[in-house]
Amino acid sequence: MRHLPIKRVVSLAAGVLLGLWVLVLLIHMQGESQAALHAAARDRAQALVAYAARDMRRWIKEDKENELERLAQDLAAEPDILDVTLYDARGIPLAQSDNALPLDSLLPIGSDNKSLPEQGKGRIQFVQEIQDGNLTLGYLRITLEEQKLLAAQDTHLKVNQEKQRLMLLVMLLAGLLISYGVRRNYMRVRKHKKQSKPAAPQ
Repeated sequence: MRHLPIKRVVSLAAGVLLGLWVLVLLIHMQGESQAALHAAARDRAQALVAYAARDMRRWIKEDKENELERLAQDLAAEPDILDVTLYDARGIPLAQSDNALPLDSLLPIGSDNKSLPEQGKGRIQFVQEIQDGNLTLGYLRITLEEQKLLAAQDTHLKVNQEKQRLMLLVMLLAGLLISYGVRRNYMRVRKHKKQSKPAAPQ
């Protein structure tokens, strides 16, 4: 009789610890998945910027403003890019896409902008320095629609998260059923031993 409560407490504690471990593992996996999606978005943006930087270097060196303008428009035509601006070495715009937004509407710049502006939410900035050897020729800036880029992957991630939650629930229910079965079997054996115990002599 004295050992039964201890066994029940140990069994309950083991079940709780198992549930907590699975929950922590689930949260960790979700965090890693989100980080991987954001890293993929940034890698794509950096690849686009690096590719466009080669063309921009060429057009700046050849002083072809029309080609710079076309480069900005072509980049902005990408569904995941909001706007594009090309700058010279002093930071003066050389070419912009038609839908280019001022930086202070996207980033918290200046004393009046202490928090991220509404238009900047869900978007990230990428800037690439354009160099010819050690000489800086200019800068290329794009605004990436991170939310749009992550939309399809995020839907897939949410489906996986729902599956993981269901798996956690099934594991917890299985643990409870096993614990109940073990306890029931223990009580049955204990009851059988009591019934089969010989009566004490008079």
